[in-house]
Amino acid sequence: MRLAQLSTIASVVFVLHCALVAANAADSKSSEENDPLISGFGNFVSWFRSHGGTVDDRIIIGHEPGTNIRGMIATAPIPANTLLIHTPGSLVLKNPGYHDQCLQIGEIISELEAGIESKWHTYFEFDDSSGHNIPSQWDRSGRAMDELQGLPPSGETHRHINWYQDACKEGKEMSDLDWKALIMFLTRAADIGLVPMYDLMNHHNGRINTRLEVDGERALSVIALTDIPAGEPIFNTYARGGTESSVDVFNGYGFVEDSPQLWEWNDEELMQLSRTNEYHAYGRYGMGNAGDYREDDPRFEPNTEHHEVLVISPTLAALLPTKAMVNTLSNARRSMADWEKLIAAHHSNLRISHANALADSAKRKLAGLPTTIEEDELIIREEKMRLKKAANLSTVDVDDADAIRAIEYRLAFKKALRLITAVAERETFLNDSDEL
Repeated sequence: MRLAQLSTIASVVFVLHCALVAANAADSKSSEENDPLISGFGNFVSWFRSHGGTVDDRIIIGHEPGTNIRGMIATAPIPANTLLIHTPGSLVLKNPGYHDQCLQIGEIISELEAGIESKWHTYFEFDDSSGHNIPSQWDRSGRAMDELQGLPPSGETHRHINWYQDACKEGKEMSDLDWKALIMFLTRAADIGLVPMYDLMNHHNGRINTRLEVDGERALSVIALTDIPAGEPIFNTYARGGTESSVDVFNGYGFVEDSPQLWEWNDEELMQLSRTNEYHAYGRYGMGNAGDYREDDPRFEPNTEHHEVLVISPTLAALLPTKAMVNTLSNARRSMADWEKLIAAHHSNLRISHANALADSAKRKLAGLPTTIEEDELIIREEKMRLKKAANLSTVDVDDADAIRAIEYRLAFKKALRLITAVAERETFLNDSDEL
């Protein structure tokens, strides 16, 4: 083949590649332009600032790179310690009795009823929480519930709805307005109430790059924890307290979080231990070489009394993590090398009898489920293909979409259980002769 022909072919390939890139970029731009939460962000910022709020000019709402996930993005480099967002107390939607959640939801309902007269009308117009379909909204007898296969949060998916109907509605049926306010509260509220602008940040424990400050007026500031490069999403964590597991995140927000993931469950054997000795979990760890050991030292305090595993990657996990280790998730970023070092030190102080008991429970859990990991991987591919065909025909069944989320979730849970066995077999733990 002549050089001229090769050059022509290369030119054609290059032109086609450029056309494809341009087409994808155009599709992405068109998608963003048609998304009211992206195209309407400027108007929302104007409302926010007109009521005393502050937001850095280098922040927009767009799609996270390489995904269709909408989130807060930096358009230019932002140095660490930069004030990104400040929501004044006057813009936090709350009831004076903010510890009473019924009153908080009631306050949201009152403002929704006020319509355009409400100070938060623009905020409500910009809110998309009604577009979510979290487990609380699943059909109680629908397919999605069955697809959990009894894994947590089975039995707990509708506890928020049950609580609201019992505690706040006194058994009465919920109106559409009740549903809207409750879902908004469940998916957007912080401890101090609904916090406009702050609640647009997405969750990612492994890439958290912000920290929070609350002042005496119950105002909230979001500050850059690290340098944030241009194009990088601005991440919050929905687990600031360190007590929320991946089970809680899925049950509360309807998605499987990226690693790090904290998985937890109970079995009858563990529950029996808890009934006979409420402090049994404190026996998981030795004191190592720490001369300053105290009973309240979080380095030797179990995160919870449940079976737990902290998954950092498909091959790296900490069995029965301490409270200090879990707190790291919401307050710092660690490299993979840092995690490896931290976990090795943790396992050297974890009694082997407890590590083996956790692995045995994980094996029993997996063996008792009706499908394997490999079967689930095949099922999820087939289900997504079927859903895509239905979407093309505009015949998507909400229960089918919920079922796919449930299958994705159970698959992630099963992979965590399998990883426990691998870690227990290869890691070095503290040799002991204690019986559990």
